[in-house]
Amino acid sequence: MLIEDIIMEANPAQSGYKKIALMPGRFQPPHIGHLKAWQYLRDKYDDAYIVTSDKTEPGRSPFNFQEKKSLFIHAGVPSDHIIQVKNPYQATEIVSQFDANNTVVIFGVSEKDMTEDPRFGFKPKKDGSPGFLQPFKQNQANLQPVSTHAYVATVPTFKFNVGGVPMRSATEFRRDFAQADDSKQAQMITDLYGKYSDKVHALMRDKIV
Repeated sequence: MLIEDIIMEANPAQSGYKKIALMPGRFQPPHIGHLKAWQYLRDKYDDAYIVTSDKTEPGRSPFNFQEKKSLFIHAGVPSDHIIQVKNPYQATEIVSQFDANNTVVIFGVSEKDMTEDPRFGFKPKKDGSPGFLQPFKQNQANLQPVSTHAYVATVPTFKFNVGGVPMRSATEFRRDFAQADDSKQAQMITDLYGKYSDKVHALMRDKIV
């Protein structure tokens, strides 16, 4: 029996809640590691969605929402599970669509992001009561619906190689892609998604190079 099943038996009220995972991020660009993280969340909870904004910034965030969506689809994420939001770490556009009293919302954040760029201090409110966002691990025995709290869970970082070296960051990928010739760019795209596409290559070249 899994630990989560034991927890459910100990607290049967939780078994009635639908658990929805949201995977927030800039995704500049999306890649197969993000696909595996989304699959991990989808398999662990009732459903999982990618949530990302339309914000662009020269150099740092070249891809808009529609371009990121097309790359996620190329990677293998269904189009109806890629949601545009204003703030990925609140995602009110999709959260507001859930039954707030019967849905537990879990934000899945990678181990790498939680270590290198921790965004969540889980500080209490000014009146001393717990803040809206809470750590999942410490609360999984008594999860509350999104009308009360949402939770942040750590997602494993799924490693893979691009161009024969470990994929470390989107920043490094964009830098290396911009410096590569067409043949090496094609191989990098194949490594990034597990398959090559002329359309993806053209988009990458236009946005990065």
